[in-house]
Amino acid sequence: MLWPRDAAKLIASKSQNVSIVNEGVKKVANVIAEAVRDGKLDMEEFKQNEVLPLNKGLTKAQLADWVFLIDSLNFNFWTPHGVPKYTVEYEGQKRSGYLAMVSAVNRAIDEGKKMYDPKFYSQLTIEDIKHIFRSDTASTMPLFEDRVKVLKEVGDKLIEKYDGTFVNVLRKADGSAVKLIDIVTSEFPCFNDTATFEGQKVAIFKRVQILAADLWMLYRGEGLGAFTDIDSLTMFADYRVPQAMAYFGVLKYSDSLMEKLNKEELFQSGDREEKSQFLEYSGYQDIG
Repeated sequence: MLWPRDAAKLIASKSQNVSIVNEGVKKVANVIAEAVRDGKLDMEEFKQNEVLPLNKGLTKAQLADWVFLIDSLNFNFWTPHGVPKYTVEYEGQKRSGYLAMVSAVNRAIDEGKKMYDPKFYSQLTIEDIKHIFRSDTASTMPLFEDRVKVLKEVGDKLIEKYDGTFVNVLRKADGSAVKLIDIVTSEFPCFNDTATFEGQKVAIFKRVQILAADLWMLYRGEGLGAFTDIDSLTMFADYRVPQAMAYFGVLKYSDSLMEKLNKEELFQSGDREEKSQFLEYSGYQDIG
């Protein structure tokens, strides 16, 4: 199986619908470099302090368990045009999509629910979960049933094999982001996102790479988050990233793909167009 970097090289080399524009890459690189230079982009920005529950008296270990839970549930918040977005109002702010899910978890903690504890969330009933993730609109969180299964899957595995805390997974990784990814994708099937491209199995590893990066930032690259190989990770295949890359001119879509996107045509999991959008830009750093 090819890991994301090599998978991206393969798919980019055989691209039919998406191409990488080197001038766009340079443009984004300059934007990022200027933001870092001017102090507008730093570690605190990436930590998203407004949603990380640093003010709830949680230990660093409990925060690591919180990060694991959040990243376990971080998938598919897309809402069709015309359908109310999944929205949660928390601490005076209305948030939708991913941030609504995070707000719901933090709201539940405020209500006395230990959402950072696998022993707690693995035992929740469907009605409990519906209440915790309740929306302020008519919509529910997308793929709700799948998320119920994920809560049970990851919680049970942590209790069964890791003494009820993700910190023991981190200890097993022994300072390696690559080893952490290998452990998590092996032990927690919901993180093991792969596909087949022209007969070759390729790894996407969206959420597990986000998880490694989030933990590295939580620990500020020290202690259990001192991953000596953090630079082995690639840009993760979040569906917002291709949108941003297309906006900045890093990616150029074919007319036929743009027509399908503008019509909100749904791609099936594993479709060539889907893999093109999610994987080709991961290899831009190695082109040109």
